[in-house]
Amino acid sequence: MNQLAERNAEHVTTIAALESRCAALAAKLSMINDLMEAAEQANKLAQEATETLVQERNALAAENHTTRNAVQAFCDVVGANTDAICEEVGQDGVKVILAAMSATGNMPATDAFLAEVRTSARNEGINYAASRLAAAFNHGFLDKPVSEVLDVTRMILSTKEDLASDPLPADDGLSGEYAEKSIEEWAAQLRKGVAQ
Repeated sequence: MNQLAERNAEHVTTIAALESRCAALAAKLSMINDLMEAAEQANKLAQEATETLVQERNALAAENHTTRNAVQAFCDVVGANTDAICEEVGQDGVKVILAAMSATGNMPATDAFLAEVRTSARNEGINYAASRLAAAFNHGFLDKPVSEVLDVTRMILSTKEDLASDPLPADDGLSGEYAEKSIEEWAAQLRKGVAQ
């Protein structure tokens, strides 16, 4: 009986220690959850602020692009009519105009931003095309082996890397016009096949 009481006392002590440790861990877990919630809120605020900054930057870039086009149109007109303008405002006036035109021609930040926007939009389009192909296959609209669909999907996605190193359209004519012409030809073949 004495042994049973001793074991019971040991178990009571162990249980009390475990309950104390459990309470401490629960408190730590509660604190971690509170910190995670605060971090999630901070992350949400940071994302919202980032989205706002991106929208503002995009709006500024669009305005800058429009302004740049207007300045270029002005430059084209001035360039084509330099003699008449020189007679009207004199050589010094033309020098002022030419200096201002020259200064507006160098906008590396705008050029870099617009290049980034074009690249991002192009990559989104490439991702969309590859996803459409994958979805068509996954939903049974393509009766091709997986290896062929995989190769074509990879080829589409690799276009991003190809264009990153050479952003100009390829000389082989593989552009949107090529695809549109192919679609017209395929549609004509299908119509012709249906008519026969």
